[in-house]
Amino acid sequence: MENYEKVKKLAEKAGISQGKLNNEFIFTLQMVDYFYYNKNIGEQDIRENFVDGTSDGGIDYIFNNDDTMYLVQGKSSTNLSYEEIRNAFHKMDTTVNNFEKGKYDTYSDKLKSTFLNAYDDLSESKNITLVLFTNTFFTDELRSKVDELKNEDFLSNYTIEIYDAKDIEFKRLTALQDKEFISQDSIELAETRNVLKYGENGIIVNIKASSLKKLYTKHSKNGLFSYNLREHITQKNVDTGIEKTIKSEKDNFWFYNNGITIGCEDFTIDGYMLKLYNFSIINGAQTTTKIGESKLIDKEYDFDVVCKVVKAKRSLNQESDFIMKISEASNSQKPIKARDLKANAREQKMLQLKCAENKYPLAIEIKRGVKPKNYFKVEKWQRITNEYIGQLILGCILQRPGSARSGKITIFTSEKLYNQIYKNRKQDCDILYELVNIANKYEEFKNRYANDVEDVDLIAACKNGKFTTLAIVFYLYKRFNGIVSNYLDEKLTEDNIENTKLTLNYKGDDYEKKLDDLFKFIIKKLSDVYEKRKESLKLTSYSNFFKTDKTYQEIILKEIDRSLDDEWDKEKLQSFMSIFNDD
Repeated sequence: MENYEKVKKLAEKAGISQGKLNNEFIFTLQMVDYFYYNKNIGEQDIRENFVDGTSDGGIDYIFNNDDTMYLVQGKSSTNLSYEEIRNAFHKMDTTVNNFEKGKYDTYSDKLKSTFLNAYDDLSESKNITLVLFTNTFFTDELRSKVDELKNEDFLSNYTIEIYDAKDIEFKRLTALQDKEFISQDSIELAETRNVLKYGENGIIVNIKASSLKKLYTKHSKNGLFSYNLREHITQKNVDTGIEKTIKSEKDNFWFYNNGITIGCEDFTIDGYMLKLYNFSIINGAQTTTKIGESKLIDKEYDFDVVCKVVKAKRSLNQESDFIMKISEASNSQKPIKARDLKANAREQKMLQLKCAENKYPLAIEIKRGVKPKNYFKVEKWQRITNEYIGQLILGCILQRPGSARSGKITIFTSEKLYNQIYKNRKQDCDILYELVNIANKYEEFKNRYANDVEDVDLIAACKNGKFTTLAIVFYLYKRFNGIVSNYLDEKLTEDNIENTKLTLNYKGDDYEKKLDDLFKFIIKKLSDVYEKRKESLKLTSYSNFFKTDKTYQEIILKEIDRSLDDEWDKEKLQSFMSIFNDD
């Protein structure tokens, strides 16, 4: 595959040993590059997430996305047997069970660090997908047995993805091609006269689930979802709900499900058949996939599905912008969140306007999907959301980085916290600009740091400790400016950084070096504290270490104060913190 040399070079730069730079090991990286990174995998991704090697528990790569942890195993063999496939999943399942029970001492340090940090980043639902890539071409018999394997009890708590040589080749080819669509096919209607027209270019009909299943079986790998923005993304709670309705309440499916939307060049209705020409499903991939893969649905076990059909005025390719707009609109309908309910609040509009007009501007999105007016007038790092600025205020100024990292939903659901962050505070736009600026500098530093050091613990501390590190920076500011006396000061969590430009007046050309050195010092201290306290605190990962404000305020800051009692460390910190100069 054409990404082999690219991935190999990235693996070399990421520090992967020469013994792992062969086809067996690189195969897995090629696969995750195609299937999960859209051919855009990076050196840092490999450094952090590639765990293949001795004592890897049957896991080669760990990928987190959309609150799901993907545990990936790659087998470059062209003649994998069913027993080997089953054993691969059994080994991964055993590893997951051992980690969940805290029995992971026998596994490699890289696997322990990567797995635990990824696992602790998941929500309480703990969605895990087990993935197998293989160069084996599945016969019909082997495919059938593999499909049955997915239903075995020991895999019931996972989503299972298995890709054979044919799947991989299709992915490779489609990644190189422009989007296609189905030239011609038809779907059976529930009732021939049950048609709601919208002019000449749109209709709403009820179609048979069994007919949609047939369409999926014929075309799911060949353009059926070409113009759907997301295709089918596994969301366990949604998928389970669809499956439950199909199994237990099929007659209510029409009421519970929003149905599908099809874009086409033309359509006709001939009796009970809806004939479609040059078409693609542009919304409803999840519904279509679950119906298409259901073993229950057939001509006898059937039900109605709502289907909207939209016809392009010219050809589908020429109307792609129009079709994509429909796809974008129908796929972007999101459930209302607490943040959305505050989008029109006076304090949110004032926050947006004041920061846009400030000498040091920010473009703050207060309503999802609506860009602020100055969006294109500022740098990318200056484009943020009101949620993110709330996290920075909570973590840095109010000294609650655990809540900022792990409990950001409470920023909008807790009236007391919301008022403290947005409604009752005097928003100093210079300070907010500096919060965002320093946080952006940390992101830039983090990317460099992961390439500069080999210690997996330091990398894990850096990767997971953003809000804690930033909080410590502002704790040091409070200490050196006499705002608080120590970590026990009752004024620690007060909103008491004001009338300052922080680093905006610093003129030295060593700004970034001092900030980098400050970050390095803090990360090393965090790693030391973690190692010293992980047994007594029963910590499983750095992600877990940074989750609570109590750990930060009572343990981490106590260690920072000990550094300030040491003349050598204090002198270094004062030098680094000299960038915070208001003169």
